Parts: sequence; structure tokens; C-alpha cells
Amino acid sequence: MFFQRLSALFVVFLSIVSCGSAAAEPAVSKPKLSILPPLAAVAVEPAIAPPGTARKIIVAGMWPNSCVPTGAKLGLPPSYARTQAIGILLSEQQTFQACFSAFAPYRFELDYTPEAVGQVEVLVMTNQASPITSGWMITATAEKPKAFHDVSGTWFDPATAGSGLMISHDYGNNDDVFATWHVYDPATGATRWYWIQQGDWKVNGLVWEGFMFESTATPSSCAAPCAMPLSNVIFQGSVRLTFSPSFVHGNLDATMDFTPNNGTQRRASNLQRFIPRRLVIQ
Repeated sequence: MFFQRLSALFVVFLSIVSCGSAAAEPAVSKPKLSILPPLAAVAVEPAIAPPGTARKIIVAGMWPNSCVPTGAKLGLPPSYARTQAIGILLSEQQTFQACFSAFAPYRFELDYTPEAVGQVEVLVMTNQASPITSGWMITATAEKPKAFHDVSGTWFDPATAGSGLMISHDYGNNDDVFATWHVYDPATGATRWYWIQQGDWKVNGLVWEGFMFESTATPSSCAAPCAMPLSNVIFQGSVRLTFSPSFVHGNLDATMDFTPNNGTQRRASNLQRFIPRRLVIQ
């Protein structure tokens, strides 16, 4: 499914390019913006599995010329390495023939069986020491679920501009999530902020559940804005964050459901992650 969507994006890219070339050139040349097709992407099948399960690492994409890599080799770090990442080396062609400037598809599949629970980065580079892309292999069990994505970043709901959620996610390590939610008081319009923590991930790696707190400070005579220590912490209820893949909004969308203390669950926000896409000026 991932690479089907990847191919669809490339078809859209080609249609944009072809339409642009067919149109008449304007009298004054202006820079045109277009989205680069992905040079490479990493996927793992199955996406999440327990230790000891044979997995398949897939590296595929569109090479920027006709001299596509001829092979891929798996490399594992020694036990004493500080970072236990998986390396994949793509073999670039060594040729004296001209490489035509045309995007060419390629795909490699490599077998690997992880033996421990955790998130391990997959680094892809060429034999010319050129880094290409990276991905993650998630190994988890029902007793020790792991996040499927790194959800760190700035999140917002387009329907409530000015409010937002800031998430810090210790992805690849202990998987802890800490978030701050800045909103407005419906009675006064003044800003309020809450913090979310003390949660855990569910089995599919796309749902996190934790608790929401609000903190207040004792009024002070210092000139605003003024940093002050908190004086009171109030438990507000529980939070459920559900993440879903998106090829538009920073690769992820999310919903936040809030259950007040001794209350009923309600939808608090429909979130998009703010990550600008890289554009190329032609």
C-alpha cells in the first residue's frame, strides 16, 4: 500500500511536468515550484512484529537518472557500537557510459530477523558514501508495544487557528510522550495551557493514552511576560491520541479525545502536523 501511494504521487508529478511543458512560455520567465519525486523510501513488512519474526526491508524509489543502483547490501553494527542502526548500501553503477536525465524506478528487498523489542533506524546510503534516506523497523509485543511513528512536532487544528499541541516524543528510546496543549478559555477568551504525560502506547503503535493536567501560578508583580514557578497542579482527565498516515500533513494526522474526570469522552481536536514540504525552484 505504501509504495502504491508512492507511485501515485509520482504519476501526479509527471502529469504536472507534462502540462507545464505543453503550455505556452510566458513573456517573462518566472521561477516555477514543483515537488521532487521521492529518491528513496524505506518500508518494513510486516510493519510491526514480535522478536524472532522474519522481516523484509524494502528500499524503493525513483532514481534521478538511468543509471539505477545494481544491488543492495545489508550491514549490521558491531555489538559495541553506540547506535544499533541497520545500514543498507546501494551499489551505484561504475560506468563510462552516459546516464540519461530521466527518473527510473528501482526496488530492493532484504531479509532481516530482529531479536529484541525496540525501534531501530534503517539508514540507506550508496557505495559513494552518499546518504539517501532512512526509515524505522519497529519490533514489539502485546506486553511491550512501541510507537509506529515519531510523533514529535507542532500540531494544530485548522478549525481552531491559534490553538495547538506541542509534542515531544522520545522515539527510538523509551517512547515517552510529553505534550503541551495551548487553548483559550471559552468564558474569558484568555489563554490557558495544559500538559499531557504519564501514558503508554497501545498494541498497534498508533494510539497513545495518558493524562492531562493544568497548572497555575500565584499572581506576581513582575512585568509580563514573566516566568513564574507553578503553585498548583490540577488533574483534568484522560487523553487518547490516535495517529493515522497522511501524505499531505507532515506524513501524519491525529485525533485527540478527552475524557474529563468523572465525565464523558468527547472529541477535543482534529490535528494536523505542521512540517513544510521541501520545494525546488526551477
